[in-house]
Amino acid sequence: MKRLLWNKHSKRLLKLAAGWFCIGIGFILLITPGQGILTILLGIYLLADDVPFFGKIKAWIHQKFPKAAEYAHRKSEQLKAKFHRKK
Repeated sequence: MKRLLWNKHSKRLLKLAAGWFCIGIGFILLITPGQGILTILLGIYLLADDVPFFGKIKAWIHQKFPKAAEYAHRKSEQLKAKFHRKK
């Protein structure tokens, strides 16, 4: 039963929800004190595989700001590792 609940569709849905959540919280953190831009970058990197628009933004960020892109990529890989089952 547990295997049926945790399939690839539920992982993708959870990843999409986490990405949109990061983008939403990032916009809130732009107004309030916090790391809003980095949170938005995290959301973009989480959504880049599934949403083509965010994939284009990811490529542009990687070209213009390589250090920020590397940081966001590392953090998104850490989040992606939590969603993938270890074999």
